[in-house]
Amino acid sequence: MGNTNKKESNPVQIQNLNAGLEVLAEDVRCSICLEVFEDPISIDCGHNFCRGCIAAHWSGISFMGYQCPECRHLCHKDRMIPDFRMKNIVDKIGPALQGASAVPLVEMEDPSDPGTAVQLVGLNEEGMLVVHEEVLKTCLQAEEVKNRPVCMIAIIGEQRKGKSFLLNYLLRKLRSLETGDISWMGEDDQVLDGFEWRAGIQRTTKGVWIWKKPFFINSNSEEIAVFLVDTEGSLDIAGNKELTVKLSALSMLLSSHLIFNVSSSMKETDLEYLEMFAHVADEVGKAFSLQPIQHLDILVRDWFYPPVYGVTGGESYINDVVIKELQEASKYPKVLDILKNRAHCYLMPFPGRRIMVERTGALKDMDEDFKETLNTYINGLVDSAGSHVKKDNREFKLTSGKLAEKIRRFVEVIKTNEYSFSSPLEVHHALLHVSRVPDTGGRLF
Repeated sequence: MGNTNKKESNPVQIQNLNAGLEVLAEDVRCSICLEVFEDPISIDCGHNFCRGCIAAHWSGISFMGYQCPECRHLCHKDRMIPDFRMKNIVDKIGPALQGASAVPLVEMEDPSDPGTAVQLVGLNEEGMLVVHEEVLKTCLQAEEVKNRPVCMIAIIGEQRKGKSFLLNYLLRKLRSLETGDISWMGEDDQVLDGFEWRAGIQRTTKGVWIWKKPFFINSNSEEIAVFLVDTEGSLDIAGNKELTVKLSALSMLLSSHLIFNVSSSMKETDLEYLEMFAHVADEVGKAFSLQPIQHLDILVRDWFYPPVYGVTGGESYINDVVIKELQEASKYPKVLDILKNRAHCYLMPFPGRRIMVERTGALKDMDEDFKETLNTYINGLVDSAGSHVKKDNREFKLTSGKLAEKIRRFVEVIKTNEYSFSSPLEVHHALLHVSRVPDTGGRLF
């Protein structure tokens, strides 16, 4: 016989339990990394932090003494007392809190709305980086997505080399996920829309832009929200180098699938640029508890010779030319590690003179070999999106809502006074320094 005294859960009790977990979540999260405590310790003032987070925060020489990030009380950096009671609480309820979120609820807009590109990060009147709160709430903290795993596909690279153009064809594919043939690319004369783009030499994208509405894909019985992110072009001699450094660093850290868009070949400037951001992503990623550079595509545009395109030509080029030269020259160790372990290369031919002249992005103006490689690349990217969910540095999947909080904090840390960046190493040290100060109030950067 079964247990006749078995009680069924009351919906009100479940609701109260969930509310209790939400409240408890605030007490078992580290205020530095915003995640559930890992190896929690207590410092002199009584506040708790992850051991690694407070050690990173206090690393180096402090002329102001070692202050608590929460109350600013002066503490002794060697008096970190393990908090076993907190650790036991985290071990017991931590998994249940992985889905808990303290972000506000925001209703999604009309589902029939096809969406639009909106600026997530830009500049205010004083020239300082700012997050547009309404965009963050509407996109990443909407009720429909805030507790879902998220795949962020972002693109960085030199200005005016077709980044927004590529994202717009990716938009077309995501709008036609059920289409099994090339018809997802649209009609021959269909004008390309989505993220703002145009052929020519004038810059189009300013700041960091996100497609307002997510696309949902199923992977291993789990629904994942996919967002597309466009970034202001770098390596622009007329632009603000410091600003583009920070914007690209943000895109690199928030993305789970990063596309590094280069022209013709991997040049010295491209390698230097990538080495710089690899340093930044590793060090700042530790401070923000983010897994740096989860997956990188080296997308070489306008490839000329030999005429072998796609992943076959790309892997041959990276392995037989780029990696070989880096090993012989003993330069750019971070890039070398990424290319060996976390990157793929894809070669795309010149799209054709007509598409550059007509400026509509229509299929009828593309050379056939470009159309074919574009179709193959976009299909492969979408098919792999489910395996590129954003994760923290402990391999936990990040929800859209949690990622939104990290974006807020990152921009707060780097919203600027001017720094003079003359080398990748200088950028690395500058960003590393401010990444360890969770509450700058705009004073340092």
